[in-house]
Amino acid sequence: MTHQTTWVHVSTGGHISIRTMLRSLSLTVCLVLLTAGPGGSQTPDEPLTLLSSEGRRPLPTVAFDGRRMIDLRELAAPFGLTIAEDRQPGRLTVLAGDQVIVLTADQGLVSVTGRLVSLPFPPVERSGVWYVPIDFIGRVLALVHDRTVELRRRSGLVVLGDIRVPQVVARYQRIGPQSRLRLMITPATDHVIEQATGRLVITFEADALDLVLPDIAPDHLVTGLRGVDTRPALTIDLGDAFGTYTSRSEPAMGGGVELVIDLQPTSATSTRVVPPPALTAPTPVDAAADADLPTLSALAPPRTIRTIAIDPGHGGDDTGTRGPNGTLEKDITLAVARRLRNRIESQLGIRVVLTRNADTTVALDERAAIANNNRADLFISLHANASVRASATGAEVFYLSLAEYDEEARDASGFTGQSVPVVGGGSRTIDIVPWELAQLAYVDQSARWAWTVADELSLRVPMSPRGLQQAPFRVLVGANMPAVLVEMGFISNPDQEAQLTSTTFQNAIVSGLLRSIIRYRDEAARGVPPPGPATIAPPDGSSVTPG
Repeated sequence: MTHQTTWVHVSTGGHISIRTMLRSLSLTVCLVLLTAGPGGSQTPDEPLTLLSSEGRRPLPTVAFDGRRMIDLRELAAPFGLTIAEDRQPGRLTVLAGDQVIVLTADQGLVSVTGRLVSLPFPPVERSGVWYVPIDFIGRVLALVHDRTVELRRRSGLVVLGDIRVPQVVARYQRIGPQSRLRLMITPATDHVIEQATGRLVITFEADALDLVLPDIAPDHLVTGLRGVDTRPALTIDLGDAFGTYTSRSEPAMGGGVELVIDLQPTSATSTRVVPPPALTAPTPVDAAADADLPTLSALAPPRTIRTIAIDPGHGGDDTGTRGPNGTLEKDITLAVARRLRNRIESQLGIRVVLTRNADTTVALDERAAIANNNRADLFISLHANASVRASATGAEVFYLSLAEYDEEARDASGFTGQSVPVVGGGSRTIDIVPWELAQLAYVDQSARWAWTVADELSLRVPMSPRGLQQAPFRVLVGANMPAVLVEMGFISNPDQEAQLTSTTFQNAIVSGLLRSIIRYRDEAARGVPPPGPATIAPPDGSSVTPG
């Protein structure tokens, strides 16, 4: 293919080609874009709040194409930083006492006294002003400051120094005519509940609060939840039908405590008050009762769940993953499965079937077959996760992905009936369900079941950033009932490997699963519509560390 060059006359008397002009124009555009620098458009963002013994102050932030950043000069005074004057192009030196921080534009690595620290995205320099990701506070300043520095992204707080700022995560549930407010308080903090006209006020012995409050629709008992600006307190605004309340506390993971407040309307009869247990470590006895679980007799109606199948992942020659210190996944899953079986049978009176009760090998399809043959109403497969990143942590909950089903199977409205002979002559028509399509009929229910499990676990153990997911796990494919797979934590993480073997952590997993069963059953019986697309926010890992 030949190209014809067109020439144009210019005023200087010379001639240049159109191709040369286009090449020059492209180069000019590239230079303009490079001169603009990284980060794109800059817009104001919601400020962070710095909490210290001196009080609170805002830390303004900006967004560069959705990336939340902060002007480095805003950090200089509160964190004692000195920005060097003799700057090199694209390079900045910052002093924190006798420690040296070196930033380089367009690079996500920061040198901290010779040690490289990664940031989620590079710093941005605009007209001599440097902006750093807000993670710079927790990842870099925490290394060089002589006081504790903690960034809590979820609530937009920066905690400086040894001040008491417990995290309080609230969950609100409507249970028939009553309601329940559950507060996960980490670390455990003394508090007082006071009733005033139209409200309950919970005051904490703290310097400030890290509140994570849900958006709730006002009802006849509670019209809203809000913090108090002048002191570390939470206000529960009460509805016109509110009559009385009871409260109790129980220990939780990471040195926390769960405060449960049950609210009854004026017409409600008196209810049994459970005395709060001492704030000590959970008992290692498998059948230990949760303080906020109803008694066995109260759980009799409705009997919508009669049998639960628990699948301890792996077993026998299939050891599963192995932790850095030699812990085997198959041992963890069996230990938790036994604890969960004992708690379900003793506290809920529901029959439990284990797909294995010893260190034996069970095929994947056989596990679902055991559940099907025992007419299980729910299926839970327990596992421990692994990653090439040793820092990976947190629980994850899965339900089956439809990606493996073809369009014809997804669009099928039902299964084909087949005539079979019966004793004494004649025949009857039964539905024949292909094995690989068994779970297809339950995907929506499994999604609701998985959402409930992930939501309950998130109150008790750390969740990974991907707390709820879909995946084409073979063990779920043949289950003829709502089915989920729970990765309880990353056994490849040395710290979490130790947690997975601890009684406290295993009991926390069991409590979350136990309450998810009650909640799933009760909400389904009352016809509560399922939640929308589920996104489970994990607890703030900066403040919740299980022991």
